[in-house]
Amino acid sequence: MNRKQRRAMDKKVGKDKSQKLAEKIFQFEKLPDECLTCLKPFDKESKEMARTWNVVVAQKDEVRLYCPECWTGALKLIEDFKRYKQNEDTKTK
Repeated sequence: MNRKQRRAMDKKVGKDKSQKLAEKIFQFEKLPDECLTCLKPFDKESKEMARTWNVVVAQKDEVRLYCPECWTGALKLIEDFKRYKQNEDTKTK
């Protein structure tokens, strides 16, 4: 991102937000080439993959990538665990 682009972005969204956005843009280089769980390859030039895959930035240096199938499975697992915890809580009362 060059100086002219940064200034235009600062003007459009505000300086604080533009700095955060610029940091996220620079993290694109750290994007893995495959899904973290199933190791399915990720094509960085595919618009379809960019729209459907999920990126999680846990820390500033850690970028994780998940395919739609693994992401859906993880969300289902979380929902199942929530239901399990609710059932356990109602049994103990």
